[in-house]
Amino acid sequence: MPFKEELPNYVVINDPFCENRDVLRKPAEEVTFPLDGATLKIARHLESKFDQEENCAGLAAPQIGYSKRMIILEVIDDEDIKKFRIDLTDTLPKSIWVNPTWTALTDEKTSDWEACFSVGEVAGSIPRFTEISYEAWTLTGEKIEGRAKGFLARLIQHETDHINGKLFIDHIPEEKWVPRGELRQKGER
Repeated sequence: MPFKEELPNYVVINDPFCENRDVLRKPAEEVTFPLDGATLKIARHLESKFDQEENCAGLAAPQIGYSKRMIILEVIDDEDIKKFRIDLTDTLPKSIWVNPTWTALTDEKTSDWEACFSVGEVAGSIPRFTEISYEAWTLTGEKIEGRAKGFLARLIQHETDHINGKLFIDHIPEEKWVPRGELRQKGER
């Protein structure tokens, strides 16, 4: 039987028993190239944790306890997802991005529901820019740049918030947080 590496647990900001919660509130460390063995291990953990989830479009290294500017994203063209994300127009194959940044291309924002592994059992309707440009690097140091709109733009903003020490709950007052169970009952996610 091959050795299976144990994956880190999620860091959850509103779980008083969760260790290392401060990693979610500090800007993550810039990643330098070429990547060393420790950084490649973080990338493996990030991808493995992402792959074990059934309903996950993105994940950031701080969510699993690593203060590194790394995220993983995937947006597929799927009819079931479009039922909940009517603005799903842009897709992205599963990608690990290093040191990602984005810039708003319009002042227009759209509000939609977000939840997060790092914020316990709450969700919220969060305003995000509807169209952005982005820049990042692959694990081999190749530059990635492009434009995104709709759900993909929202996802990039959500995940880069994590590496900047922010959570989706920082965008709305606490009285607007909704228990995730209420959204599930409405069939919204």
